[in-house]
Amino acid sequence: MPDTRLAVIVGANRGLGLGLTGELLSRGYEVIATARDLAKAQALEKLAKQFGDRLRRMRLDLNDQGLADAFAGQVGHAKLDLLFLNAGVAGPADRTAQDVTIAETGALFYTNAVAPVRLARTLMDRMREPDAVIAFMTSIMGSVALNTEGGAELYRASKAALNSLTRSFAAGLRGRPIAVLSFHPGWVRTDMGGEHAPLDVETSVRGIADVLERERGRPGHRFLDYTGHELPW
Repeated sequence: MPDTRLAVIVGANRGLGLGLTGELLSRGYEVIATARDLAKAQALEKLAKQFGDRLRRMRLDLNDQGLADAFAGQVGHAKLDLLFLNAGVAGPADRTAQDVTIAETGALFYTNAVAPVRLARTLMDRMREPDAVIAFMTSIMGSVALNTEGGAELYRASKAALNSLTRSFAAGLRGRPIAVLSFHPGWVRTDMGGEHAPLDVETSVRGIADVLERERGRPGHRFLDYTGHELPW
């Protein structure tokens, strides 16, 4: 095993992605952190000043298929210990299947479900086996079993779609020794979670990093929260 592990964090310019980038750097990782617009990623620039060349910043927009497909070439020949796909959107607020447009539905489901799995497939042969981890930021709201109250139905459906596609992705690995994790980060005070959420970013990402360490070398697909508790699909 190399002395330094290499992680790619997709969607790292703010919120949980930024927090996880800082947490992994503090634990000795090298990190490739992506943002759609590097000119607006001042917080990543600040981390780069603190951690030097252990942090590489790259532009990546998952909705730009050409850019996403070329990303593996930008990473180079390095082997990855962790790929964490954090990008996602809330979608049309307070809309239902009754009043959403085809374009809005397509944009939400592509960004939240299809694009992360597409990139994971692009990079899966770059993973350093047998201890590599591919993780997707999903939500407890993507659990069909736990949906007893409704609400936010389009966002819920997009995360359920992500969970389903991730399951198919994991099955397609056909026994390769890679852990595939779907993470619920908790209800966190971010732009998406809102100011009334009970968890701060630091608590969530510290828990996620602990679980990532625990799950290394444990192939298979699991739906976990930031404490490591397994959730029903």
